[in-house]
Amino acid sequence: MAALGAAALAAQIASAAVPVQGYSIKAAYPHDPQAFTQGLFFKDGFLWESTGQYGASSVRKVDLATGKVLQKRDLPRRCSARALRRMATASSASPG
Repeated sequence: MAALGAAALAAQIASAAVPVQGYSIKAAYPHDPQAFTQGLFFKDGFLWESTGQYGASSVRKVDLATGKVLQKRDLPRRCSARALRRMATASSASPG
């Protein structure tokens, strides 16, 4: 009997409407087509991006409007820039 109840519940869940989220493009910006983006964040008007694969990874500071790489630090060939995270500093950390 419990198996029938579980099966009925599973059928109800499976047939429930799944919400669909939409999107709209607000703007488009130039970007290096050779950059294999692994992580990014936007801060103080600049895009910070980690790119690449093993042997070709870098961390970049990019001008969002032009796509120009303003600063770039290549990583050792043995590394891959899989993610990038902004770390809070004492001056930017919020209390609590």
